[in-house]
Amino acid sequence: MLINKQWLEDYVKIPESLSPQELSDLLTTRVVEIEGFQDGAEILANIFVGRVLSIQKHPNADKLNICTVEFGQVNPAQVGCGGSNGTGGMLCAFGALGAKVRWHGEGDLIELKKTKIRDAESYGMICASEEIGLGEMFPKGDEKEILDLSDMNLEVGKPLAEALG
Repeated sequence: MLINKQWLEDYVKIPESLSPQELSDLLTTRVVEIEGFQDGAEILANIFVGRVLSIQKHPNADKLNICTVEFGQVNPAQVGCGGSNGTGGMLCAFGALGAKVRWHGEGDLIELKKTKIRDAESYGMICASEEIGLGEMFPKGDEKEILDLSDMNLEVGKPLAEALG
């Protein structure tokens, strides 16, 4: 089971000086054994709240689109995307170059780099929830569904960990 530190702070005061490892050790010795901890902000490094500006069919692939995504940088990014639910104006989880994701939620983390997808350059990734470790928080309804954050009041360009708290 995963427990969010912010949720825990709703019930007990945790000193700011306490590191995650120290908190884990205290909980293990006084309450229940802790198997490990994850720093959500570290896991979501280089992942931002993005807005899909445009979607066009990929000229060389039936099941892919070429999307333009703004994510708080000077220039929007062009990315290839196979998500089934992408729409113009949608807020999404955007993995910028350097972000680490699990491709389709499986296997080892891979670092996003500039790439070509069927002759179209791609500078990042519109992420599905399980690709960035948020599958339990945002369950998918469809295998090819990308994370749609449109119903949340989030600021485009904000780091996703910060935006989600």
